[in-house]
Parts: sequence; structure tokens; C-alpha cells
Amino acid sequence: MRTADTLAGIHADLERHRQVTLQDWSALPGANLERRPSARRWSAADCLEHIGRANDMYLHHMEKAVERAERRGRPPVDEYRPGALGRRICAALTPGVPQQRGAPPRIRFKSPTLRRYDPLQDPGVIPVAATLQRYEAQLDRMVRLLQRCEGIDLHARSNTLLGPFLQLRMGDMWAYLVAHTDRHLEQGRRAIEMARDPS
Repeated sequence: MRTADTLAGIHADLERHRQVTLQDWSALPGANLERRPSARRWSAADCLEHIGRANDMYLHHMEKAVERAERRGRPPVDEYRPGALGRRICAALTPGVPQQRGAPPRIRFKSPTLRRYDPLQDPGVIPVAATLQRYEAQLDRMVRLLQRCEGIDLHARSNTLLGPFLQLRMGDMWAYLVAHTDRHLEQGRRAIEMARDPS
């Protein structure tokens, strides 16, 4: 896959996420975003809060990796090859193709959430406006980092949640962020639908 096409695809995904969250969702009544389908299930606002918390951690590692790559001066390569581990992780996260035509995507693989990334663990309610504002700033941060990635080899490795014990190629880290966000935006979309039609 051409590196330029990889970066362009990631940028398009970030803009798609911006459309969903900062235009489509922000136009809805706050109650639709805050209503939880049940006591243990996330609302759309919870999903976005979780995305923001997880992205903060991953972006920290990715920015450090870009800084290292810039210092080493390895130029970008024409072709980017995703790693086998990165492909498997992203495939597990990405919402699957629905069984029936017109049905929403299915979330195939369910994974536990660490306490600090789970909005249900907070004693208070985080205002929707604050969550949306934080996510907008985070998207801008991601676009700036993506622009810096144009000057490095996307095969440079970045730490993950497990630190140096599990590293992914930078291109795979971007694919992971997109897949993780898609997963929880789909979860949020379902929560919004339930808020509109509680029956």
C-alpha cells in the first residue's frame, strides 16, 4: 500500500469521525447523548468520553515515537506494509459486516475496559459539551500528528497500553485508533437509537 494513500485514508477517517461527533451528534438534544440504555451500558456521551481517554494515552506514545523517528532521520518510504499483529488487532476491533442487508454493523469482539477508561466508574456526570469540546481538540491534535507522520517511516514502532512489551508500527497504531473509534461510535449510535425509542 502506498504510504501517501495510507495517510490520506487516515485523514479521511478522522474527518468522518469529526462529522459524526461534532456535527451529527452535537446537533442532537443532550438527553439523547446522555441516556444510558441500562445502568451498566454506556451512553453515546460515555462512548465519546472513553474514546477520548484511550486516545490520550495512545497519542502520548505515538508522539514520543514520532519524535524518536524524527531524531533518527529515517525518511518516509513509498510503500507501507502493515504488520501481522496490527492487522489481527484491528480486525478484532472493527465492527463486522452485518448479516442482513440494511442492518447496522455488528460489534464482533467484546473486550473488558480498564477502570480508568470506563466512564461508569466516575462518581459524577461529565457534561456533554465538555466531552465534545475535548474531542474536538483531540482531533486537531491527531491531524497535526498525522501531518508530522508524512516526514517519517510509518514502520517506526510505538508503545501501546502495555508499554515497550507490545509495540506496533506507526501505521498500525493509526489503524488501531480508527478501528477503536469506529467500534465505539457504532456503540454510541445504538445508544442514541435506544434513547429515541426507549421501547
